[in-house]
Amino acid sequence: MKVSFQYGLAGFTGKMDGLVFCYNRYLGKVYARKRVYPTLTAHHEKFGSVNANLFAIQPSQGYKDNMYVYMKRYATLKGPKTMMLTWSNLYMKLMYDMAKADATIDLRTLTREEIYLRDLPCISVQKAVLAGLLPRVYDWQSFVHEL
Repeated sequence: MKVSFQYGLAGFTGKMDGLVFCYNRYLGKVYARKRVYPTLTAHHEKFGSVNANLFAIQPSQGYKDNMYVYMKRYATLKGPKTMMLTWSNLYMKLMYDMAKADATIDLRTLTREEIYLRDLPCISVQKAVLAGLLPRVYDWQSFVHEL
């Protein structure tokens, strides 16, 4: 739910009285939700190990910059789309979509060497667009920095 404060605490984030407050800097709004701790399952363990492995690949700064600029241009597209606020959201979406398209890719064990050996489309944003994993945005051909 959206939250408004009486005494100008517009950027408040944190936990208080069983609630978690989150500030969205892009929208300029504070949201609150009930504080709950999820029951851990095998799915959580799998999701955590996949994410840890994907960020262990350590994309280059040029790749991250290309992702960021792509994300900003993606936000200007018309039509239904998901809102992405950080380059890491786009990175994860790209990797999961790539694994969904090719069942032989195991995100738990994927390495940088395997990506280059198999010439996977996640090497650059340009290759991901050409492979159809990401929609075309303005000047997508210029996103050539590699992983």
